[in-house]
Amino acid sequence: MDPLAVYLTALLLVGAVVGIASGLFGVGGGFLMVPVLFWAFGLLGVDPETALRTAFGTSLAVVIPTAASGAWAHHCRQCVRWDAIRGMGPSAALAAVAGAALSTRVPGRPLELLLGIMLCVAAVQLLMQRPSCDYGAEERALSLGGYVALGLPGGLLSGLLGIGGGIVVVPLLSLVLRYPVRAAVGTSTLVILCAALGGVAGYALATPVAAVLPGSIGYVNLPGAAALALTSVPAALAGARLAHACPPRLLRMALAAVMVLFGLVMLDLPRYLGA
Repeated sequence: MDPLAVYLTALLLVGAVVGIASGLFGVGGGFLMVPVLFWAFGLLGVDPETALRTAFGTSLAVVIPTAASGAWAHHCRQCVRWDAIRGMGPSAALAAVAGAALSTRVPGRPLELLLGIMLCVAAVQLLMQRPSCDYGAEERALSLGGYVALGLPGGLLSGLLGIGGGIVVVPLLSLVLRYPVRAAVGTSTLVILCAALGGVAGYALATPVAAVLPGSIGYVNLPGAAALALTSVPAALAGARLAHACPPRLLRMALAAVMVLFGLVMLDLPRYLGA
């Protein structure tokens, strides 16, 4: 089978899964897109170093329309906390620019290990959270500086690893600000949208060290991003509707399970131990 046909088919399928995950859990879906894009670019003959960076940049390009689609659906259901967005959005965008700049200069493996551990710990904390938080009780408000600080981790990881950052932002909103899980998911979609914009700018302005695929701007492959977005955008709307149909406790448990799964994928212990 033609490698290009395999590439496009895989991206269309993954895009649908990414869209559902984005709308349902408030995550960008980069944990799914980056490995698939890395494999696909390698299949098309791109050298591994360039393929990895292009996977990061292209993944973030897809996060933009997908997160925007999911964010609109959550906003219509009044599950976006705009007071948090005013501080977290700009700081996440700037941190993502810095993360994208660092991505080509630092080893990725230590960052993957740190993120994997963080996800597993946050998932346990999320499961131990008091049920009352699912109903809007005891929400916390921060100063503008506090919101700015809260937006930095997701933005930095977004730029460094080509992910939306929502897998970190959602537990922060839920655990630190005690947002109900639906409000955490809805607000997260706006934060990761801002982070993706900053990250894409960083990767698009970078100069690749080796040849990239046709249709690429810096480390962002536009045809690949378009193929993923074609199915991810409508799927994000469906995922957002599903999030509001699920009982809050079930949604929180599902989110924790996804966080553990992604955490274990990032840890990749057999590779780390040299197995």
